[in-house]
Amino acid sequence: MCLAYFLLAKAGLALASINPSATPVWPPTGLAIAALLLLGPEAAPAIFLGAWLANQTTTGDLPSSIAIGLGNTLEALVAALLTRRWARGTEAFEKPGRVIRFALICLVIATPISATVGVASLRAAGLAELPQLPDIWITWWLGDFAGALIVAPAIVLWARAGRARVGREEALTYGAAAAIGLIAFSPLFEQTAIRGALAFVVVLPLL
Repeated sequence: MCLAYFLLAKAGLALASINPSATPVWPPTGLAIAALLLLGPEAAPAIFLGAWLANQTTTGDLPSSIAIGLGNTLEALVAALLTRRWARGTEAFEKPGRVIRFALICLVIATPISATVGVASLRAAGLAELPQLPDIWITWWLGDFAGALIVAPAIVLWARAGRARVGREEALTYGAAAAIGLIAFSPLFEQTAIRGALAFVVVLPLL
C-alpha cells in the first residue's frame, strides 16, 4: 500500500504546475479512501508513510512533508468514516443516491482538510508565496476530489467483484487513454496547437 501510494503520488506530482506540491489530479486520494474502505483503519499508517515519502522527496522539507502526510491521511480517514456512516461503505457505488453522498462527502468535508493543511504547511515552510495560496488551495482541493471520484469507486467495485487481473484488452484500452491524456494535459510536453484536440481523442478508447 505504501509503495502504491508513493508511485501514484509521484506520478500525480509530475503534473504540478502552480506549485510542486499541488497538482490538478491526485490519484492517491482515491487509492487511500478505497484502501480504508476495504481494509479498515489499519491501512492508515501505510498511507501516511507513502504520502510523507512522496512529499519529502519533492520538497525536501521534513516538517511540511509530515504535515502534508498527516493531512492526506486524515482526509482519507474522514472520507472513509463518513462513507461508511452515510453511504453504506463499500456498497456506496451501487446506487446513484449513495454515489452522490460519497461525492458530497469528498467535495465538502474530506478534501478541504488536505488542501487546507497542505497550503498552510507550504506557507509556514516558506514554500509558497501569499498571493499564490488561493490558487494552490483550489488546485489541491479539486485535484484531491478528482482523484477520489475517479479512483476510489473503480478500486472498490473491482475488489467487490473479485476480479483477479486486468485482461489484455482492458490494459490496452486504459493504457491508450492514459498515454493520450498524458500527452494532451501534461506540462512535461510542449504546448502545441493540436494538444486541445487530443483532449477529445482521449474519450475514444474509453468509449
